Amino acid sequence: MSFWDRILDTINIGGASSSSDNDITSFTRDADSYAFVDVEVGVKSHKVQDIGVLRHDGATFHMNSKADLLDFLSDIDFVCGHNIVHHDAKFLFGDKRQRWALVDTLYMSPLLFPERPYHRLVKDDKLMSDEINNPVNDCEKARELLFDEIAHWRSLSERRQHIYASLLIGIEEFDGFMQMVGAESNANDSLVELIQAEFYGKICTNADIKTLAVKYPCALAYALALIDTTDQRSVTPAWVLYNYPEVEYVIRQLRHTRCAVGCEYCDRQLDARYNLKRFFGYEAFRTYDGEPLQENAACAAIDGKSLLAIFPTGGGKSLTFQLPALIEGGSVHGLTVVISPLQSLMKDQVDNLADRGITEAVTINGLLDPISRSLAIERVQSGDASLLYISPEMLRSKTIEKILMARHVVRFVIDEAHCFSAWGQDFRVDYLY
Repeated sequence: MSFWDRILDTINIGGASSSSDNDITSFTRDADSYAFVDVEVGVKSHKVQDIGVLRHDGATFHMNSKADLLDFLSDIDFVCGHNIVHHDAKFLFGDKRQRWALVDTLYMSPLLFPERPYHRLVKDDKLMSDEINNPVNDCEKARELLFDEIAHWRSLSERRQHIYASLLIGIEEFDGFMQMVGAESNANDSLVELIQAEFYGKICTNADIKTLAVKYPCALAYALALIDTTDQRSVTPAWVLYNYPEVEYVIRQLRHTRCAVGCEYCDRQLDARYNLKRFFGYEAFRTYDGEPLQENAACAAIDGKSLLAIFPTGGGKSLTFQLPALIEGGSVHGLTVVISPLQSLMKDQVDNLADRGITEAVTINGLLDPISRSLAIERVQSGDASLLYISPEMLRSKTIEKILMARHVVRFVIDEAHCFSAWGQDFRVDYLY
């Protein structure tokens, strides 16, 4: 039975405690009794080639012997490592349950360091190391990372600690860390109330937090960490989105789903006219024969609807997708991909936005020199860009595919749509593709 299944009967979510799946007996573990483990595994053979351990007393272990390893860890309460839960422990211990709890620095890292620049020791999901194939050195780096994570955890508000503990206690990727720092869920206030108070003004007041917490506790924790960043260019690491794709859905529910009754967040942050003034300095949208076509199109896009906008030349079509793109860049750290037929059109739109002080747009095309192309790709990957302009041909690029898979893509825009409908099969084969 999962942690959340056990407490669903208590309406006060977060008011129950849980035992770890790693526990085999009920005893109190000593946080000062730990060891860091790192394993080198053959890429093809999938066999353990080398084992490194760094114990709390400074003793080290460096040999390929599982039997000797168990002796070395005989009195340890916490076995720590980077990706130890689903990698190292699997190769070393298999399914056999041990007395210690597993503390995984991988899963806690984006939770505690969600904002750019990210932790210096972690790139994507890999631990940065000075030496290649030295597991003891990797143990030292993992220890440094864990100590930084613990220090950051202790700097969090008590309410934030209770939120994360209520969501993650009992989940194997996080439970060892929670035990090590002595994390406790809050027995007095409900999780919903804690989140509403901690993130007031940053999320919709009427979001269904209770359902999200029950169904997606890990995704909700990662989403809340990202929401609290002061730099909207911070993005969820690609490996987190791969393992927890629900993060995108949760953020959208909290930050970009307009509530029916209205609240301070939705009425301001998701309001088209407020953001029109904020980003472009305009007081009102254009009208055509008295019809607010531009505003209607922008509002439909902000609300996540698919639409076809047909305006006269110079009628302001670009704003109908640029404004929603900039809003979602801030609300859900999303990326809007614009498919445009001409490189000159892409450059003009990017330059026009830059002239307004909007630097979140970037283009990647065949005319860029290698350095400019590399910098543009880096801006998309790092979260600097909320708008990416590319030609239809670029969708065949493996590089473009890779960077799109690593970002939360919220919308595809076909600019100059007549090229798609009229020229697709004859003029530009890639429009058909």
